[in-house]
Amino acid sequence: MLHKISEFCDKIDSIKYMSDQLREMKYGNKPARKDDIDNMIAQIQSDCFVVSQDKSDYAKNTKK
Repeated sequence: MLHKISEFCDKIDSIKYMSDQLREMKYGNKPARKDDIDNMIAQIQSDCFVVSQDKSDYAKNTKK
């Protein structure tokens, strides 16, 4: 893996947080503008791409 496991998990948490925001932006009491929704979608897609490209083998860091 190119990232630490903790960084990988943090990125997934971030994507989930943005997903929740997007749902609120689209379906909440005060829907956001289409441009803002499109920008959030693009950011989520970008982050998902980064995660999907992290395909190298995991190597545990044994340094202390």
